[in-house]
Amino acid sequence: MLANGSLETIQFQARSLANDSLPLANSDFVLNSTAVAGLLGGEDATSTVALTQIYDKRKWLGWYNSPGSYVMGKHFRRLARSAKVDVVYKNDSAAGASSGSEMVHIDPGVLFEHEGWSGGPAFKGIYSGSSIRTTGPLASWLMKKAADTDCQKIDGRTTQPVNVTIAQLVQVESLREQMTFHHCSPYLAFAPILVSLGACSVCGWYRQWYAFSMILVGILSRGLACLFIGSGNLVFDHPKPADGSPPGDGILGSDQDLVLLKGNEYVVNAVTRGKFFFRFQSKYTCRMVEGCSILLIVQAIAQLIFVPQSQLFGQLMFVISLAVSWTYNIWLSSRDKGDVKDGIFEQVLGEPCLTKFVLPNRVSAVVFLLLVSNKPGDSGNPRRLKKIMDLFLPSDSEVWGIWKETIAGQLKSGHALQFDVDHWNREELTVEDDQKLLKALFGDAKNAMKAYSFFTANGAGTVP
Repeated sequence: MLANGSLETIQFQARSLANDSLPLANSDFVLNSTAVAGLLGGEDATSTVALTQIYDKRKWLGWYNSPGSYVMGKHFRRLARSAKVDVVYKNDSAAGASSGSEMVHIDPGVLFEHEGWSGGPAFKGIYSGSSIRTTGPLASWLMKKAADTDCQKIDGRTTQPVNVTIAQLVQVESLREQMTFHHCSPYLAFAPILVSLGACSVCGWYRQWYAFSMILVGILSRGLACLFIGSGNLVFDHPKPADGSPPGDGILGSDQDLVLLKGNEYVVNAVTRGKFFFRFQSKYTCRMVEGCSILLIVQAIAQLIFVPQSQLFGQLMFVISLAVSWTYNIWLSSRDKGDVKDGIFEQVLGEPCLTKFVLPNRVSAVVFLLLVSNKPGDSGNPRRLKKIMDLFLPSDSEVWGIWKETIAGQLKSGHALQFDVDHWNREELTVEDDQKLLKALFGDAKNAMKAYSFFTANGAGTVP
């Protein structure tokens, strides 16, 4: 009996020493709110994982506990289920043949639908006559660059001003039919890894097993997701035009923002028809990504149950690991959105020359676009020019018909647009208001000619 009592006393004293050695052991405060961390910060965390494919060796730098596991799991599960199997052909110039292999392609727009990766505005080809309702992501990025370009304002009859940007595209050496991208990983990526591993180790040292297990599961689930998603490549693909294709010039944009693309069909195709996709070597990787997504969702649910069971010190270590990784995710996500897009854009299109004008109304804007794109002689086809005007100025009244025919005829001649009283005092126009409207429309065309003079005077019109 005495021996048993002494043994119990020693065990009690040992437990007391263990509890006293735990920091904050006597505190009654509990961080129950930490359990909802799996529902926060998911968009930034998803962005940092999804773009591991374009960072060299970054797929090995995802081993840290991160918030937003529930949101990440939902996104990656949808990403894995959207996979499509395609056959990719590789030409063997030596053997004079081509071989095909199955690849798994996933649209990154599933993850970045609100960040300009899904598509751009409509496009209308001036010479080719092609019409594209939804263009590629590069078109969306080009529109944003055009919006940030300094502009020159043209005075005139103001109704609803229209921004017109001339984008002169030159084919760069790095542009190919299919391209992959690589960027260097930031050294700061080691910070959340070290903090998470340190917090996990400290929790194990002080026997905070609930916090220890949740941090460890967070490290493993995010690390595996980065590993499998990073095993693929971000690929840019665009079709090669047929030999003898006409110039690729065309108008891109919406009502108040128009961009004229000037360049050969190959480069313009990269903007209008180019697409990004994640490419994986096999379906197995996609299955593993879906498995990781389930693990991330389970982790978020487990956090709701087990984190409140830990003592204050363990909860504090859990919060610290999340706070550091959350800060890193926000910084890296904002950096990715700018630097990654700029790097990809420059690799595909270089640095296109952008010249921007603000025209006082849509009539002046359309005429200016036709002046810049028009090539006298065989390319200045009145029928083609009238088609473009009908598309952007759909009115088909008699006044508009006279005006469009006159503009098309003068553009075909290649001379500067000039109008006098005979152009609007037409016998077929018996109503005075019609003559006034026609005169105003010709005045708008003169303002477009003024903008074109500024454009050519700056030497911009001579760039191919």
